[in-house]
Amino acid sequence: MPLYFSQIAPTCPISSDQPLGPLQPNPRMHNTVIPRAYDLKSAIDLANWTRIIVNSMVRDTVRNNVYTAKGGGKVSMGKDKFKNKTARWVEQKNKRVKKKYKYYAKDDKGNDDKENYVTMERIERMVWYDRAWKSYMIWEYGDKGEGHPI
Repeated sequence: MPLYFSQIAPTCPISSDQPLGPLQPNPRMHNTVIPRAYDLKSAIDLANWTRIIVNSMVRDTVRNNVYTAKGGGKVSMGKDKFKNKTARWVEQKNKRVKKKYKYYAKDDKGNDDKENYVTMERIERMVWYDRAWKSYMIWEYGDKGEGHPI
């Protein structure tokens, strides 16, 4: 729908008294009670009713009673020519600290079961650098009292 500019202020082309578009869902469909599935035939009927309802809500290409989108309702946007091509924050990978921990399962009494365990490598510390502000951000996991260091 083209927009024309003139001396008069623009107005919204949508009004509340406009009729619904031709591809709107059937209003009777929303008031219909779908019975429960109790055998194969009723399960197939239920699946078909559900498909019809979902398709009527998802695949409707009429937007605001004005525009029918091309390509099945997919809308594309123009590229942002001012978007940064490189990330502003960069991780300092040489400053990353990792440690391995053992996590034991608990037995019936709540004690550590030494036969059942898992070994995990956890990131303890990360350092990020902001190229624009030339500053650092340090993230540390901290001691949470969990796991046994290896």
